[in-house]
Amino acid sequence: MIPSVASINGIQVKDYIQELTDDGKIRVEKIGSGNWYWCFGGDEKKERERQLGQLRRDVERVHASCKRAEADLAVRKKEKASEDGGEEEWTELMRKKKGLEGEKNRLQAEWTAISTTGEGKRVGQMREESEEYRQRAQIWTDNIYVLEEYVRKLASGDRETVQAVQRECYGEEYVEGEGLRELDWSI
Repeated sequence: MIPSVASINGIQVKDYIQELTDDGKIRVEKIGSGNWYWCFGGDEKKERERQLGQLRRDVERVHASCKRAEADLAVRKKEKASEDGGEEEWTELMRKKKGLEGEKNRLQAEWTAISTTGEGKRVGQMREESEEYRQRAQIWTDNIYVLEEYVRKLASGDRETVQAVQRECYGEEYVEGEGLRELDWSI
């Protein structure tokens, strides 16, 4: 009757009634050739109370589960503390760590002192400088040998004159019968 009186499409009314029926908001009963629809306010109230009761049970179950988990956690913390030795062992380990850090710092300071000279040069820098000085000394030694040959030519092979010039020029570095003392590079 609603579609003809209110000018509403019958299919829309049928779809709306089907949705209400599916949601459990109304009841349908076929009596004779027609369908009768009705709903009771008490039914909806009972459904809400049932859902509320179910939610309360779920909340209580979750609270109980949470309390069990907290109790398990407390037990595990106590077990871990007893296994680890607790605060005392931690304090002892921290004291040892501090001592080892002090020892490390002392050793680093010693290494720095050993690896540098008074002028702040490191061992590596001193090695580089000594290699450079060795190369310079080798060049000058080669130059001296060239000059010795030149003196021998000027002296016309007179050995005593050449040795006298060598003694005079080399001073303490002169070795009798050999000439210039060889440098010791083993250091």
